[in-house]
Amino acid sequence: MASLGETRDREEIERRKREVGKTLCCPYCGEPLKKWAVPQTVFTRWPNEYMYVCFNDECWYYVEGWSVMAAQGNPCSYRLMYDPLEDCCQPVAVFSRDHMKDGIIEE
Repeated sequence: MASLGETRDREEIERRKREVGKTLCCPYCGEPLKKWAVPQTVFTRWPNEYMYVCFNDECWYYVEGWSVMAAQGNPCSYRLMYDPLEDCCQPVAVFSRDHMKDGIIEE
């Protein structure tokens, strides 16, 4: 059973996730999300032209993702991605610290 502190943190993260569409900030680290151009290839699964992604290399969601994925035999981590069309957060796999950063759209 999770301790009260862990439960409160989880609840706070879930609350922040519900607000990402308004704040455009990562619910895990609080840093502003960056607009990211979805690559348009035959393998693209999203109808979006862009998403919002947390590219903070110190975000604990990204940092902890390396060990979580390694335990499953996967050589990657994940970053938080916000889909503005679906108004939802989801993980997106990254294979290095710089993976996907070339798609950042500076505003």
